[in-house]
Amino acid sequence: MTKRIFLTMLIVILLQILLFDYFDGSKADLTEYMIVSGVPISNKFVVLGTWYMFFSGLSFLSLGYLRQYISGYGVYLMIREKSRVKLGFRRIGNLMILISGLSLIQFLISIVFAFINNVDQTFFYHDLPSLICIAGLYMMSNIVLIFIQMALELHFTEEVSLLLINVYVLFSVTLGGVLLSTQKLTSILYFLLPNFGMYVRSDVLETGGISTVNAYIVLTVMMIILTVLTYRRLKKIDLI
Repeated sequence: MTKRIFLTMLIVILLQILLFDYFDGSKADLTEYMIVSGVPISNKFVVLGTWYMFFSGLSFLSLGYLRQYISGYGVYLMIREKSRVKLGFRRIGNLMILISGLSLIQFLISIVFAFINNVDQTFFYHDLPSLICIAGLYMMSNIVLIFIQMALELHFTEEVSLLLINVYVLFSVTLGGVLLSTQKLTSILYFLLPNFGMYVRSDVLETGGISTVNAYIVLTVMMIILTVLTYRRLKKIDLI
């Protein structure tokens, strides 16, 4: 990752946190300041837009990261007897590490911001296990969503894959708010992955929210399925 990309994402993170505070800073505790708080069930659209900033940055950062590589510079590496499958998964692994690092930076900056704003009421002093649980879900859901985008790029153009994953994310968050507010057809929520890493939509906050245990299971299964499908697709590309 170049310094320019890192600085751009850092600016996005800082701007996002400041906007979260401006649009949804009615409460003093960390549930309103932290990124993992997510979007309220009422689908407050200015908060949805603010939450979406970071993911859209990750999505654009990942545009063509796999497809262009294995069709470009990766071809020269294949001449040195390295398979496109190995190259592809190494590329995906590097991207997952990058996403984890950026998500962790975002998470830590939001904690520091919340701590400075209200040192007396920071809830993670009292509920650290829940904080770690929902933060893990947030990072894992980001990884799975970008993995889906990478897998789509093996079947469609980079631009179409970018459009599909971003439409899915926005649709999922909006529909998730509706389902949680009405408490109807809540089983559909487990097909709406972007909601998993949101504190205000999980059962950590209240009964009736998304089960964090089930969410971890779904994300793990998705990782396995995506790995298998990507392997099979890269194998076919290898034979071309």
